Amino acid sequence: MPRTFPALALAAALLAPPPARAGDLESVFAKAERVERLDAFLERVIGHCTDPYTRKQCEDQVSAARKDAAAKTFVVKVTDATALVNPKIDGDGFVVLLTPFVDGGGYALTHGTPTKQDAGGNPVVNLVPIRGKLPPGVMDLEFLSPFRTGAVDLEIVFKPTKPWKMPKKGGGSLEGLGSRFVAVKLLDARSGNTIAAEAVR
Repeated sequence: MPRTFPALALAAALLAPPPARAGDLESVFAKAERVERLDAFLERVIGHCTDPYTRKQCEDQVSAARKDAAAKTFVVKVTDATALVNPKIDGDGFVVLLTPFVDGGGYALTHGTPTKQDAGGNPVVNLVPIRGKLPPGVMDLEFLSPFRTGAVDLEIVFKPTKPWKMPKKGGGSLEGLGSRFVAVKLLDARSGNTIAAEAVR
């Protein structure tokens, strides 16, 4: 999974202003329109109109879907998201570095629009830091347990911006939907409890 300058991202997280209040964040998640299936959502908004007999109708539908999506804020749950997060303990707090590149069945949802690729042909995206304080009485190993056991889910509030397309190493192309991540919530998949939540700056 592509990651860019983790040391710089960690430094930025430590210098960032305090996170939004919990009540404000919960309101952001509650007001966003829920996406039940990310693959179907991306297929509808990105669209592939290859049939010459229905191309015009298809293109009109895709255009309408993009216009509708651009006016809304969405929230999607990403299960089994451990590969997207890298936690670091920092004194009595933590920083979780999120790779904002979410697979959606052949397309990707990204924070921002990637403009370059690494040596392996993967789109390069900037890491998103999520920080917080360890709960009272919680030890490092206890906090890190869901990350180590692969039991982390994500909820992402996002606003779509524009589709992107890049050449794929070996042929074909990589495609996705650029967006602005508004807020991110990390969940313990075993209990459903929130590990951390933060507005994305």
